[in-house]
Amino acid sequence: MRNSVIAAALAGGVLISGCASHGPDTSAEQSIPVSVAIARTASFSSPIELSGTLSAVSNATVGAASAGRIVSVSVRVGDRVSAGTVLAQVDTSQYGAQLVGARAGAAAASDSQRAAQAQVAQAQSRLQLAQTTAGRMSSLYAQGAISKQQQDETQASLAAARAGVAQAQAGLGAAASMAAQAQAGVMAASVPLQNATITAPFSGVVTSKFVEPGSVVGPGSPVATVQDTHDLELDVAVPEDNAASLVPGASVAVHVDALGGAQVPATVRAVVPSDNAALRSATVRIAVASRAGLLPGMFARVSVPGSTHRGVSVPFAAMVTRAGQAGVFAVVSDRATFMPVQPGVVNGTSVEVSGLRAGARVAVTNIAQLTDGARVTVSP
Repeated sequence: MRNSVIAAALAGGVLISGCASHGPDTSAEQSIPVSVAIARTASFSSPIELSGTLSAVSNATVGAASAGRIVSVSVRVGDRVSAGTVLAQVDTSQYGAQLVGARAGAAAASDSQRAAQAQVAQAQSRLQLAQTTAGRMSSLYAQGAISKQQQDETQASLAAARAGVAQAQAGLGAAASMAAQAQAGVMAASVPLQNATITAPFSGVVTSKFVEPGSVVGPGSPVATVQDTHDLELDVAVPEDNAASLVPGASVAVHVDALGGAQVPATVRAVVPSDNAALRSATVRIAVASRAGLLPGMFARVSVPGSTHRGVSVPFAAMVTRAGQAGVFAVVSDRATFMPVQPGVVNGTSVEVSGLRAGARVAVTNIAQLTDGARVTVSP
């Protein structure tokens, strides 16, 4: 990959074909002015290209929650929907009847609770009267104005009134419990009725439809698939040496073949370690910016930084080609010597080369005029 990059780059640069000269004619030799640069040691990172398929982050197959017959389907494949858009409707006649019955039971239970509350109020009134009478009779008995039998009858009436209150309160508790159960029944009967209307969980595009009017569904039966095409993601497996340089939020370049190889802005969303340590890789999840024509399922490529290494760097302007061989002109004293090199990673305006030592002086101007052994004058 590195060699292909350099080859393409050299095609737009200085390409000079032909064999090297066997030596200048010293009798008429002229000195060619050149500027030089020093070959230096630098750090290089070899980018690697990975590929994958775009997928929607939000992708849901919506299922039926209530069993029954589908009476209407409101969408077709390809339709764009918003969150809450009705996708399909299950027949509600059965669930409506159940809800009516539950509400009737709840109303009857509420009536029973109110009647029990009235009985408690009556029993408490009788108890209050019995307590007042018992107090008065106790005073008369102490004065000797009534008999022991009359006193005993008064106390018995008081005890009966207290028992009546307890009984009425017990009845109220039972009635309240029944009312609560009936109300819970209403809520339970409302759920399947509400679930009979099947809606989109989020905004997106309908990519699949599994039912038609008349279809019979049960809880969990698939109805339609909705994908959010505005929130796309590209998952690629990256070697662990390269994954270390990728952090959430880092910008990367994604190219989509279906869009003519157009570059789409993207950022690293997450780096997920592999479950299998033997793979020596991690899954990088890349958030891809939304744009017209970009859809889930499209093939995409992404370039990520490779591992860093040290190498000899020269200005790209120093590169030439002689007889199909890439090289540079090293300047020693007043002579230019063609040095074959193997180009590597391009880093801005510089290129990595092998076959040349750091510290060498290389010509960067007038190199089209140079031949092996040509006399040169180094410009300041």
